[in-house]
Amino acid sequence: MGGLALLGLSVVYIGSEMVMAKAWPMPEAAFHVPKNATVAEGAHLATTLGCIDCHGARLEGLYMDFVPNSTVYSRNLPALARTYTDADFERVIRRALKPDASSVVVMPSNQYASLTDRETGSLIAYIRSIKSDAPQVPDPKYGLMVRTGLMLGMFSTEATARANNKPPLDLGPGLATGRHIAMTACAECHTSSLAGHNGDPLQTPDLAIVASYDRSDFIRFMRTGKAPGNRELELMSASARARFSHFTDAELNALYDYLAARGQKLAAQ
Repeated sequence: MGGLALLGLSVVYIGSEMVMAKAWPMPEAAFHVPKNATVAEGAHLATTLGCIDCHGARLEGLYMDFVPNSTVYSRNLPALARTYTDADFERVIRRALKPDASSVVVMPSNQYASLTDRETGSLIAYIRSIKSDAPQVPDPKYGLMVRTGLMLGMFSTEATARANNKPPLDLGPGLATGRHIAMTACAECHTSSLAGHNGDPLQTPDLAIVASYDRSDFIRFMRTGKAPGNRELELMSASARARFSHFTDAELNALYDYLAARGQKLAAQ
């Protein structure tokens, strides 16, 4: 029995290593931070997109206690900036690819795939603006549950998730700003199509639900985390206070316009 168990563990370890080590096509053109990128926009995006939630207030890395049976830290981004080129950062942020062409596993890069060049450059500029001597965090050590899930396709690397992204309904240029915000800020929990998660452990609704909200209720929810009826919702209320409360009025109104119109369109269909 002991030999079979050891064989099984070896199969899981080798199989999961092959999944994580898969080399993906690298873009030919090298990315450079555009001139219209700003540190201020990068700081705003780092908050609203959740970078600070996972990497800490100074982006120096945090222990990720939600990864089961594993020892995983988010990377120290200012430390990466000592060696990463602009192109290295862009590939990780928008393409989920590390410099060796393998995929990141935990960082939600598939959510950031639609960031513009300016937005991506602003994030990079913000990271480079943080002066830190803190050392890089330890490399991740994934446990049996994660490795088994990766090998069996129950979990996917971020590059795989990105390749399988399904964009949300396009309702034309008048609602493009709100759609873009939804794609970059909401997709992490509600999927790239905004249809929500139905499975364990994450269950989130289709954002068509926003069509049932009054504009004022929606904006209050995003600012305070209080849903209609003064309710606290698991995950979303905390995310609203930490991230979405920092959206400008214009951003929240654009997001509401798109999500409500999408909900109405889907209901009509």
